[in-house]
Amino acid sequence: MTSQYGPTATAYFAFKSMIFFPSKAEALNGLIAYLEASNPQSPLLNEAKRFIDDASELEFDFNRMCIGPYKLLVAPYEGVYRSGNHVMNTDETVRVAEFYQHIGLVIDEKFNEPADFIGNELEFLYCVHALASEQKAANDIEAFEELTAIADEFLTKHLGTWVTPFCEGIKNHAQHAFWREFATELHLFVTKQMQ
Repeated sequence: MTSQYGPTATAYFAFKSMIFFPSKAEALNGLIAYLEASNPQSPLLNEAKRFIDDASELEFDFNRMCIGPYKLLVAPYEGVYRSGNHVMNTDETVRVAEFYQHIGLVIDEKFNEPADFIGNELEFLYCVHALASEQKAANDIEAFEELTAIADEFLTKHLGTWVTPFCEGIKNHAQHAFWREFATELHLFVTKQMQ
């Protein structure tokens, strides 16, 4: 787990891991550990524990909503929401990729998801907060504040602009209560980060 980087990085790590690996035990256990530490009363915690032995149904449900092979019920891409015409790989996708370069991150060309995929945006915020935590531990407050400002700007210009319709889509289309509760927790967490 990534708790050494503090609660914010830990949260982003837990959320992005479930997006990337919804049926992996490590991702589910990481989410459970995060919730036990931060929000033990969360209905998501109870739902997550139901799938501890086999989380394959979570992957099926997520893929049905967000991956395909048929029409996407819930687009996991910022550009789809921001462009207004339900198109992937928009100018917004390019702007997100350019933003990642603020801290030297680039999307691996072998990876099959564009920069504005929800998992990539959560991964970016995890990386920024982990780096900020390292700078704070090294007593480099200027670098810590600069990284925190980058994370805040990214939330304002990118993830924060579309997390609400994304999470509402998950709540409307999920077959498993787990994903409805996941969307609720994710939305609540991102919204709090923007305050």
